Amino acid sequence: MWLSSERAVRYFILIPIFLAFAFLELFIGGARLLYAVPGVLMIALASLASVLPKFKTSQRANIAALIGTVAFSTYILSRNRFSEVEYIARLQFFIMAGCLLVYLLFTLVLTKPADRKLLFGFLMILALIQLVPAIIQFTQEDSWMPLSWAQRRDVSWRASGFFISPNHFAGFLEIIALMAASFSLWGRAKITTRVLTGYITVACILGIAISGSRGGYLSLLFGSVILLLLSLIAWKRMERERFLLVAGISAGTALLLFLGTLLMFFLSPHIGERVIGINDPENMRLLLWRSAFQQFQLSPIWGTGGFSFLYYGRFFRDPSVQNDPIHVHDDYLQLLADYGLVGMGLFLLFLFLHVRAGVSSFIKLTASSADSRDFESDRLALNIGALAVVGAYLVHSVVDFNMQLPLNALLMAVILAVLVNPGAPKEESLPADTSVKFRKLLRYALPAGGLALMIYGIPMIRGEYLAERARIALRDGHPREALEWARKGTMKTHDNPELYFYRGEAALETSSLGSYGESSPPDLRLEAVGSFSSGLHLFPYDSRLALKLAQAQAAYGDYFSAISTINYAERLDPNSAFVPAYRGLIESSFGFNEEARLAYQQANDLGGSATSISQAGLDLLDKQDKLVSQPRRETLPSPGQATHSEPDVNGEAPHKSSPSSDESDASGALMNAAPAAKSK
Repeated sequence: MWLSSERAVRYFILIPIFLAFAFLELFIGGARLLYAVPGVLMIALASLASVLPKFKTSQRANIAALIGTVAFSTYILSRNRFSEVEYIARLQFFIMAGCLLVYLLFTLVLTKPADRKLLFGFLMILALIQLVPAIIQFTQEDSWMPLSWAQRRDVSWRASGFFISPNHFAGFLEIIALMAASFSLWGRAKITTRVLTGYITVACILGIAISGSRGGYLSLLFGSVILLLLSLIAWKRMERERFLLVAGISAGTALLLFLGTLLMFFLSPHIGERVIGINDPENMRLLLWRSAFQQFQLSPIWGTGGFSFLYYGRFFRDPSVQNDPIHVHDDYLQLLADYGLVGMGLFLLFLFLHVRAGVSSFIKLTASSADSRDFESDRLALNIGALAVVGAYLVHSVVDFNMQLPLNALLMAVILAVLVNPGAPKEESLPADTSVKFRKLLRYALPAGGLALMIYGIPMIRGEYLAERARIALRDGHPREALEWARKGTMKTHDNPELYFYRGEAALETSSLGSYGESSPPDLRLEAVGSFSSGLHLFPYDSRLALKLAQAQAAYGDYFSAISTINYAERLDPNSAFVPAYRGLIESSFGFNEEARLAYQQANDLGGSATSISQAGLDLLDKQDKLVSQPRRETLPSPGQATHSEPDVNGEAPHKSSPSSDESDASGALMNAAPAAKSK
């Protein structure tokens, strides 16, 4: 055979893992549940394959780190399932479950350096593929995406590759850059292969530069320093007589990279501005961190539940923060706020045990290499690279949220597995003590966990697919098509508030288009009211759903219900400019112009994207006042003439909404043309 039977069997695990990383890589890193679930289920499939008898349980994994991992992950998974809004916590649940499975696979089964090297080689190829759209985005200075349905939330020069966030793009590339650099320095390969990995390192560094991620700049610098220091220590322990020469070469290389980086900054004013702005005392992250700390105080021991910052961030937002505060932009504070002191304490223990295990492996590997002059199958390259990556992410997690992205989180789980179990060319037979039994228990829990996750996750995919089709149709200005997709989705699943949001929004927009094309058209405005109400029942803290429900109630002619719902939205999100903007729309549509003017002015004072609504409303009121005070020489614009195509607060691509043809005045038309308040 062209490969041994044992090696062939190992591919039953490796191939699903490769497919999982490739799938997540191409589909925005798994940032939406539709893409996260299939990616994690491929990892679950790999864990099912681990039940094959050819695989033995490695006994080299650090037992303390394994216990810390089980304790931390068990708490997060359990606390997540008891979150008050279960649906929005699901993404974090799948991230944690997928990380645990892939971690155990590379800790207990795939421990051979060749398997790990093969995975990182595959990831390097994916990184090079990422750079193709990234260069196009940077050179064109727009938000072009290779996948048309996965549009970014901003319009700028910053490169993001296949991701929708440049920060996630930088977070992925910094892992690959540091691992490629470690393989280039310490890997057991031909000189041509090591030079090639060196070129990949430089390419990834350039990718991080054009991402404009200031967190990526800092973390890459910190990780590079760790990589350099560990390399010098390793060389000193193994080749004492050449240490000064190697130290001089390393310092010269670092200086050349620094000068090259400075040159790049001067050649690109955009990058230069991002570097200069690293120390920004007015950065919005500081205000988001304060909101997270206020959330933490609500439940300091157990936390408020998975991804609950999505709504507590709105409740505690500062008036100057008008972009929707979806993430804390600090993984540590997000963990503390969502999972409390228990979660943070278990994480710190988990982190300490893994760093200690990695340092211990580094000491042993450099000592053995000093005696044998053998790098022992890339173990040292893997260890040094993994320690450098952990150092980089310790810094990056302070200012960004890479661990909220499935792809980057799964990749970090593999990195931590390398630290816990450096692997060995040959496993020694160890006595069957308690620690051996614990490792075997975890090893055989792998297929059981994978099977349970597949049973749980597979039924979700159809509903998430229909929700995504509805979202894309709405964004692209096809509300009738979106309505059909959303209706199918709500027949398939009843626990997704996003589907009810899309159904209500599509019904509201379709009602403004006039004839629905049926002999007895349904009352679409009443359907919108019912859909938004159903979504709000599932997610009672979503101010976005409350705003759209108020708009639908007003369009249906129910003034008092609309005002009551607006008041409820204001309690959920007291400092959002969208709340007074929508209040103004409702008041003006019922002829209460003075109340509308006050609400519009409040929205203008708060600023942000909502000013596109409030300023248009004020202009309309001014025009109405002028027409009342003058002879009627002109008529009000036809409701069909008023359209609105501003992007929503999430920064998604704009979609046009035509006003209702049966509204009696232009203010009603403006209300029907209001954009979606927020779409995650």
